[in-house]
Amino acid sequence: MPSRSTRFERKFSSNPAAAAKTYVNQRLCDSVSMRNFPKLLPGVKMNKKPNITRKAKDEISLTREESDELEMVLDRLAVQDPEGESFHGYLQSLGNSLSTRPLLAAALIDRLSRDPGQTGFSAFQSLGKIVEASPYKRSLKQAAYRFSQKGFTVTPTAFVPEKIVLIHDEQRKPAAHLFMVPGTIWIVSTLIPEASIGGYILATAFLEDNFATFNVRIAEGSQKLYREYLQALSIHSMGAKGLEIPLRHSAKLFFDMLGFWTGKDTYAQLERGRDIFSRYHEPDKKPYVYELLPEIEEPENSFSEVNIRELLKDMDLTWLRFSKEELSPWHEKLMNLNSPLLVVPKEVQAERSLEVMQSAAENLCAGEKRYLFRRFFEERAMSFKLLGAEEKARWAWIAACNLAGRSPVGKNPVVSQLLIDSVEFHWPGDFKAAAESEQTPARERRTESGIILP
Repeated sequence: MPSRSTRFERKFSSNPAAAAKTYVNQRLCDSVSMRNFPKLLPGVKMNKKPNITRKAKDEISLTREESDELEMVLDRLAVQDPEGESFHGYLQSLGNSLSTRPLLAAALIDRLSRDPGQTGFSAFQSLGKIVEASPYKRSLKQAAYRFSQKGFTVTPTAFVPEKIVLIHDEQRKPAAHLFMVPGTIWIVSTLIPEASIGGYILATAFLEDNFATFNVRIAEGSQKLYREYLQALSIHSMGAKGLEIPLRHSAKLFFDMLGFWTGKDTYAQLERGRDIFSRYHEPDKKPYVYELLPEIEEPENSFSEVNIRELLKDMDLTWLRFSKEELSPWHEKLMNLNSPLLVVPKEVQAERSLEVMQSAAENLCAGEKRYLFRRFFEERAMSFKLLGAEEKARWAWIAACNLAGRSPVGKNPVVSQLLIDSVEFHWPGDFKAAAESEQTPARERRTESGIILP
């Protein structure tokens, strides 16, 4: 019989969202009493989480997932410019991500100190306070010694831990995070002080099943539980962590999902979520990304910058797929252009196909659909920015600014490519032969803006 981990891996490969939910519940229900913590996510059974043993209190011993995450962080640091404008923001974002994970922070500092450099030393200074108050502070002293041997100056009081001050309930601060998990358009999680219960409310909301299912779960929580919850979700998140966002923005995401939801039947948890998030909703304010990136006044002039395939890689684009019904008239026009009776040069045929898709974009990516596309790429631009992926943030932002304005979207290369991908999804047989034909090589089917025609 397959092991539990093998069964989980199989389920994750076939349905990442369901597996992520299962894993989250397993982690959460192992850490708190079932009497005090109702399920946050529906329809799963609970299993014990594996015990991870360490030889000594201060020994750095990572799980396989943590080791993989460490390598990802090291790769990202390796391409950072310590003198660059975005480096400080990246370190701040990294610090937020590791603030509740001193073990991983200690492992990162240890690795960086073994090959001392300016980037590693800056990260050491930025992350040191996380490790200082943990059982792994011995590694901090060892790292400080290694850096000092290479000429970097480490002050004795660099990581003096801050005093812990107890605060009244009304002074407790809320927290909100966004996760990009396959199978959902996004997952919003918040921890909100609730005076009526003398503690916190943990709220989670996400869409599934092509907008047909809106899952909202509200439960009593704590800061410790929330940290464990974030860590469990981060395993399956694109970017390997949750993105800290303002509470008002989490409320905007909640009401956006409520608007995208195609269901009609409400339920108690949804109504409670609506009541909680409405306290922080500021509908007249623009999304958080507008505080992180300057608006592009004429994004159409920057379309040529966008690397479409690189931008869309690893995104769950099923949320943006056009239906077969709405594409049918445009598919018919494309088929007429590909008729063997029509003898025209391949370049002319490709140009006409592009014109059809641009016209389809103008007609189909309008109203609510255009708003959906806009919000999707606004959130992607924000997530890339917070993760330090400046180039991808720029590409997504170009697409989002075009969708947010009043300019035509027909020449938006991202929208055109998603239309073409939708056509190929619904009618794969019609384009397979053309794509494989030696008479229509891939270089002739790629436009100057990078759009790959069927």
